[in-house]
Amino acid sequence: MQVIPRRSALDIIRNEHRAIAAVLHCLSHILEEVRGHSLEPPFDVFELSLRYLSGFSDRFHHPKEDDFLFPALARRDPDSRETIETLQQQHEEGQRLTEELQAHLEIWKEHHPGGFRAFDKAIAAFIDFQWAHLKLEESTIMPAAREHLTAEDWGAIDDAFNENEDPLFGANPKAAFDGLFRKIVAKAPAPWGLGDREEPKRETLLSRVTFWNK
Repeated sequence: MQVIPRRSALDIIRNEHRAIAAVLHCLSHILEEVRGHSLEPPFDVFELSLRYLSGFSDRFHHPKEDDFLFPALARRDPDSRETIETLQQQHEEGQRLTEELQAHLEIWKEHHPGGFRAFDKAIAAFIDFQWAHLKLEESTIMPAAREHLTAEDWGAIDDAFNENEDPLFGANPKAAFDGLFRKIVAKAPAPWGLGDREEPKRETLLSRVTFWNK
């Protein structure tokens, strides 16, 4: 049986943030090209990206933060509670915005008048929202967690974040989302992706984004 190396929750969170940021970065630049009429709308990339952001963020990444990291930090550092509440509200809001975006995308694909304008406005707001959310976590929660959480706290949190990569727990959702990420890399037009021309490599998108410097 394959042994999955154990990693720290903070390393996992940061890597997951990078993957989310890479998809946002890709979407932002593709939209610029579509707006300028220099690129035909790559609906498959939009669909895959929204599926990834909805599934990975809303059903895989955020619940681990809400159920394990945030409660532990709120106990150890009461000053962080207001920020944590804000982030949890943003998790709920992000899920709603993703669902709205998927509906706007379907309307646009069906060539309804104003479909692209509605989708473009909604996704621009969504991308800004997600950037702000990621930066808030990186600038406040992660430093506070490093400072205040104990080794015992980290043991339980690390277990939770490593669990999804362990085949002992059955289906591996991390592997499924990594596969979806590679599809986005493969389908996204150059220079952000490979445009169906090469074997997809995860680093193609990741190498183009350093979201905490945005």
